[in-house]
Amino acid sequence: MAGTVVVHAESPLVALVKGSYGVVIDGVRVGRVRQGAVARFPVPAGTHAVGLTVWDGTRSNAVTVEVGEDREFLVAGRGTGLGYAFLLPVLARTVLPWYCTVAMLLLMCALFWAVPGLLFRVRAVGDSYLPAVQGDEPAGPAEGEGVEGEGAGNGLWWESDPALAKRLRKSAGS
Repeated sequence: MAGTVVVHAESPLVALVKGSYGVVIDGVRVGRVRQGAVARFPVPAGTHAVGLTVWDGTRSNAVTVEVGEDREFLVAGRGTGLGYAFLLPVLARTVLPWYCTVAMLLLMCALFWAVPGLLFRVRAVGDSYLPAVQGDEPAGPAEGEGVEGEGAGNGLWWESDPALAKRLRKSAGS
């Protein structure tokens, strides 16, 4: 049987133009999703690795999701804001020679390309608990009940790492 991976590309806080991400499931590019939109991708039931890419080859971290039969699993992608770091060499150009600025830009490009998840991250939100057939009752927790240890959260950057959430005294479910 099949399930569905639902990818939500969250809107950036500040953007002149909304871009789009390529969706990669189990190492295969299966489609695209625009920022601020939701896309659904049918997959066989089981465990899958989900990630995002952009046109220049940078990629997000990969999350492993368990998709149930006739179920939807929600995955959210969001930019980290580190893309604004590219303004630093441009601003430094006023005091540094041009070749230092070019070297800094090339180094930053190589770093962002080589390390997945620096420019944008993916987090597994969880099973959507939607009934497969009209009239079925949801199989998940009731509204208002959280699942301990899962980071649904409100999309803050520390939500993707439970250790950071604990260190910053923020509960992953708040």
